[in-house]
Order: sequence, then C-alpha cells, then structure tokens
Amino acid sequence: MRRLALLRHAKSSWDDLTQSDHARPLNSRGERDATRLAATIEALGLRFDRVLCSTATRTRETWDHLAGALTAGRPPLPRYLEELYLAEPEKLLATVRREGDGVETLLLIGHNDGLHEFALGLVNEATDLAARDRLSEKFPTAALAVFDCPIDDWSRLSWHTNRLIALRFPRDLDGEGDS
Repeated sequence: MRRLALLRHAKSSWDDLTQSDHARPLNSRGERDATRLAATIEALGLRFDRVLCSTATRTRETWDHLAGALTAGRPPLPRYLEELYLAEPEKLLATVRREGDGVETLLLIGHNDGLHEFALGLVNEATDLAARDRLSEKFPTAALAVFDCPIDDWSRLSWHTNRLIALRFPRDLDGEGDS
C-alpha cells in the first residue's frame, strides 16, 4: 500500500499584474492557510517520504510555510519539477510513477485544473459517495486530498483504483471561506 497526498497551492497574490503567472507569490491568506495545513497533516498522521513540487513561486512558498510549521520530525527536501507547473492529469500520473520510486508516502504540490482532474481520475468507486461528491464539486486553493493506493510500486499507480481517505479545504480548518 502506498499513500499519495495532493495539495493545491495556497491563495496567491494578484497585486502586481506585471508579474508572470509563474512568479506570483502567496498573499497573506495563502501564507496563513499553508501554515495551518501543518496541523491538519499532523492530525492525519502523515509523514512524507518525498515531496514533489511545481517550480512556481506560489507552490514553493506553500511548501515553505507548511514545512516550517510541521513539528513531527524533519520534512524531506522537495524536488522542484518544472513539468508540474500547470500539468495535465496524464503528466501528473507519469511524474508520480517515475518520481515515487522507493518511497511509501508522497506529497505532490501543484495547480488546477490539472490537479483537480488528477484527483478525480484517481478516486475509486469504494470511496464514500459524499467524499467523491465533495471532491467533484471543487478543489480550492490549499485543498488537500489523500489517497490510499493499493500498489507496491508507484509505477503501478492507475486510474480509478485509489481510495480517497481524507479531503480537507481551508474552511475545514476554522470555518473560513475557501474560494
């Protein structure tokens, strides 16, 4: 059994419209949400063996704030991969299959729409219907989806075979909005 966590970057800033999309940083809410995710991750008992992260500023900053707030052990150094920037689901699947070698628990930090579609493609029929419905509605910034994957090697990860065991949105943390 392997465990895969998908995290959409936290809320980014649009203050500087001359900045490229790739260079946009987190806004203050995004920084706060990324930091607060640490408690959620620890409450779920997650300890990542490897972190795969898009090279975009907002994904890097999401990891930095999250990792800085983790208290249970030292988090791994992330692998920053250009191919994760705005990646489509097939590219995300190929990346996890290739980059997951030798680890049990993997965190991937990326972007919508591809990340949401990837999560929808992974989930199996055995997953609770309410959880599947909630996932199908949206995958907001700072959303976290965790899957149990019935494989012994990441190269065998496939569509519609993985059980969604946790789905958290920022509003789950303290009742705030999550758009």
